Amino acid sequence: MIFSSAGILFLFLRLVSADYPGFNYPAGVDVWCGKAYRPTNASFNPGGWLEQPTASSEPLLNFHIRPRMSIYVSDDSVGSFIIDTEVSYVHGQPIPSNIAASCGGNQSACTDMDITVTVSGSTNPLINNRTLAFNTTLNEIEFSLAGLSPQMQAYTVVATASMNQGSTFKAQTSFQYLPARVDGGSAVKLDSLYGGLMVQDTSSSSKWTPLFPYSFFVSWSGFAGLGIDNANAFKEQGYNIIHIISDFPSPDFNFTYVDAFLTRCDEIGLYVMYDMRGTYKNASEVTTQVSWLTPHPSLLLWYTADEPDGNTDPLNATKITYDLLKSLDPYHPVSLCLNCYNFYFNEYSSGADIIMPDVYPVSTDTSYSSVYGTVCNTTYGCCGCDDCKGSFRDISERLDRFAMYKDWLNTPQKVSWSVPQAFGSSQFWTRIPTQKEMVVMDVLAVNHNAKGLVAWTYPTNSSLENIRSQLARILTAETPTRFLLNASAVALNVNGAGDVDAAAWIVNEQILISVVNTGYTNYTSGISFVSPKGVQVTGIGDTLWGSAPTLSGGSLIFSSIQALEVDMFVLNIAASDALDKS
Repeated sequence: MIFSSAGILFLFLRLVSADYPGFNYPAGVDVWCGKAYRPTNASFNPGGWLEQPTASSEPLLNFHIRPRMSIYVSDDSVGSFIIDTEVSYVHGQPIPSNIAASCGGNQSACTDMDITVTVSGSTNPLINNRTLAFNTTLNEIEFSLAGLSPQMQAYTVVATASMNQGSTFKAQTSFQYLPARVDGGSAVKLDSLYGGLMVQDTSSSSKWTPLFPYSFFVSWSGFAGLGIDNANAFKEQGYNIIHIISDFPSPDFNFTYVDAFLTRCDEIGLYVMYDMRGTYKNASEVTTQVSWLTPHPSLLLWYTADEPDGNTDPLNATKITYDLLKSLDPYHPVSLCLNCYNFYFNEYSSGADIIMPDVYPVSTDTSYSSVYGTVCNTTYGCCGCDDCKGSFRDISERLDRFAMYKDWLNTPQKVSWSVPQAFGSSQFWTRIPTQKEMVVMDVLAVNHNAKGLVAWTYPTNSSLENIRSQLARILTAETPTRFLLNASAVALNVNGAGDVDAAAWIVNEQILISVVNTGYTNYTSGISFVSPKGVQVTGIGDTLWGSAPTLSGGSLIFSSIQALEVDMFVLNIAASDALDKS
């Protein structure tokens, strides 16, 4: 369906103002994350808290299907679906009593399932009678695109799982099979299995390039808008994307200059994360920006709402804009930033493919607000880090909680990035993080499956600019990107160092290990961890950051780990133990 700009704007305003669950705060009360924070106002229940779903007393089959990639394009010959046949006590369809009695959650006692996937309205299946084991997840099945025509409208598919006990289960999804770009603009795939991005610069090649985004939110008036050559200067520091904090629709916004800046980004291969924070609730302005920006091959993704949960934006605003963007430009993913610990997560996150928590724990009192002179807790106050404890673990906990929320909502395809703190000496924060603290925040987020890092904000001090430039050259290089985008992080248990967080990514016959000491304590003896999944480590490969341990009897031994130490290194493993994630 096509609307004029005026029609889209009318539709947008009608929907935003439509009947929707309201907020709990009284009229005239200033709130953040739904909580009063001024001393003149009393505490109340802010609402919006996402609760864990009630468990079923009987097993359910969470038969679920989704496309692996967010889009396929006309030069792709095959696509693939990720299919789960998981037994759950939260999501899914009731398992008939004859099946539950014979196997329940016991995979080995139950028969396999025959899977058929068909485009809605078609009689020719994309996948026909493929066998999957009962109670398994993340099964990938390829299908041919040859019988389909590329189109802007998504294809709806129905999956059917049949068991020889006579029961069938159905699930539905949609996928995009798009025409090739003809305007020179880029196309971006978001991988729902491991969370990575792949970019196609259609102006020069049909090749898809994996990308681990690493950058800053960049001030327009303080840097990007001061000279087109600043795009080159930023790229030369090792960053592969730039997130410009746009002044649009300010009367001073110079379209000609901005277009020239983006053209320079096109020329040097610096991808752009375009910020619509000031305009995302205005459909006419969103439409104007999409039309203007999509021919640029440097466009990577859209960023709509900045902390809509903190600002209590209308609960349906992010989803309305998301749907509009997907209708105008299905070639690029949509992102937004959430600030709150647990405040209408479902409603706000429904408006994005990529969710970015911004957790700022350095040098702030998370229990008492020095700005407003009030306490901070789950129902009152604003301390700059919602429901935080004031430690680096706030970052990992928020990422883990958002992953848990997505499990509760059964939306596994949404990806997490992180917004590390690169500022201070203002508002709630008494100082700027040190270099070591900066690296801890970046790599800790990576350990907890953040697939992109965009710090707030640039310019920062030279110390943080220097250390993040060094880390940019590491994390965006071929070796770490190969691991981070082709596997999910596996948490490792560390012996003898309680503040140390460690993770592993297994690809082919190697493992990337990342070790982060989140504490200010030195550990000087007895530090070890066992390699994941019981694999046999045959040797130490490249050291990417910090140092590597020694290998002794199958365990990795550190003689010491210093306060805020970060180490990233590669291990070689026996071929028989390799887990192919490529």
